[in-house]
Amino acid sequence: MNGLKYISENKLVNDFKRTYEKKDNGHFVFFEEIKTGWGKPDLIVINYDKGKLLDRIQNMITHYPIPSFSNIAAYSMYFLSRVKKTTVDDLKNFLKIKSINGLLASLEKRGLVYIYKNNKISIKSKERIFYIKSIKIYEAKIRNWRRAIYQAQRHLWFTNDSYIIMPLFSQYTSKKVEFYCKKAGIGLILQESKNSFRTVTKPPKNGLPGNSYMAWKLNELLADKMAKSWKI
Repeated sequence: MNGLKYISENKLVNDFKRTYEKKDNGHFVFFEEIKTGWGKPDLIVINYDKGKLLDRIQNMITHYPIPSFSNIAAYSMYFLSRVKKTTVDDLKNFLKIKSINGLLASLEKRGLVYIYKNNKISIKSKERIFYIKSIKIYEAKIRNWRRAIYQAQRHLWFTNDSYIIMPLFSQYTSKKVEFYCKKAGIGLILQESKNSFRTVTKPPKNGLPGNSYMAWKLNELLADKMAKSWKI
């Protein structure tokens, strides 16, 4: 393998982040080592709608302190976004838990749902409360490209934009890795120098493949992050 030598994958990720920040990529934020249910990606880059996020935060801070957003809350939003209106009992049965009073209060204070007196519950307009435009996943590896491809492919259940990042290969190996990345439906990025990354191949699809609890989890993690720093 040619190219830069790395002691750790963390250094490779940091070089990529610095390069990414210099480009005009719109409004975005980095997350690292977030549990997805299928591993922890080295880097998640979320592009978001600034106007929608600002509206969400202004709504949330009226209920300070802002309730936390748990994995159960993310599964709740996944369920509620699939139906126009349902009942609290239906949600409880889906989650398989006995009491959801605290959960309902949390979702309501975060401005995500309407709760009606007749035991009905519905999600607010997704156009208003969901502000993620794209989720891009990057798995960095110094070597062992087969392992990198396997890890990146695991994230395709909640995003079509999954990539591996590696130092520059020989031309023969690069073509081989490119072939298997295309076969797996992921992208390949090679580092040609400290400040230069070349996208060899992009995933065949982009965007979000559909409704998922992970997308809702990231949506609210970003809201919490930005509400604390107000850096939007």
